[in-house]
Amino acid sequence: MKPIFLLVLTGLVFQAGFSQKSTEMDFKSVFDQYGVDGCFVLYNQTDNEYIRYRSDLCDTGYIPASTFKIPHSIMALEEGIIKDTNQVIKWDGHEWPNKPWNQDQTLKTAMKYSCIWVYVGFAGQIELKKYQDYVNSFQYGNQNLAGPPTRFWLAGSFRISANQQIDFLRRFYNYELPNISRRSIDIVKDLIVIEQTSNYRFCGKTGGGMLTDTDYIMWLVGYLEQNNHVYFYAMNFKSDDYDKTSIARYSITKDILRELKLLE
Repeated sequence: MKPIFLLVLTGLVFQAGFSQKSTEMDFKSVFDQYGVDGCFVLYNQTDNEYIRYRSDLCDTGYIPASTFKIPHSIMALEEGIIKDTNQVIKWDGHEWPNKPWNQDQTLKTAMKYSCIWVYVGFAGQIELKKYQDYVNSFQYGNQNLAGPPTRFWLAGSFRISANQQIDFLRRFYNYELPNISRRSIDIVKDLIVIEQTSNYRFCGKTGGGMLTDTDYIMWLVGYLEQNNHVYFYAMNFKSDDYDKTSIARYSITKDILRELKLLE
């Protein structure tokens, strides 16, 4: 009888330890404050728990836009297109409306300023087939790269949902991307630190891309490290005014994290 009892007990512990929780919460008032509507997903890795607002939208795919700079930077490092964060990427003199782009860049500044021309340059050196291999192995979004070969993450058929962003971020953070060096992951982790205090480290990447001639999808995805816990998040909303709602990506996400008592 004793071996049977132990087997049953072990099974119960296993199920309890790996059961996944999912909670729907109402953050409409947070989005309303900024005049937009969207969705939010949080994954608590310690408790294996999801919190979602607008679960119906969390599975809707949109172009990744500059959130793709997270996997894109990994690919550029792995392919040797860029060696480290000190290597200088020369500006060709083309004047861009975003002034911080009009200078030489490093991988660090290209991420900070979300400098499109740097990553278009990477795409000019990496074959589309190689990109396809990476997005397939990363299980990133719908893995459909049909579109302009040097900016498929901005236009075309490439799509990723908020839930899929979380799935990728978890694999990225936990070093579970197949055949990717720990060094490349660590470099990119340092690149996406947005804010760091003695109590937490807030990491992520914005994105903003055109859905139609008048509408944009606005993203912020990443994770929060706090008290030896990690919380992955993905937030998006639609907007008809990119400039007016650009800062709202940070504001909405941090307001929700404060409401969840994860930020001060």
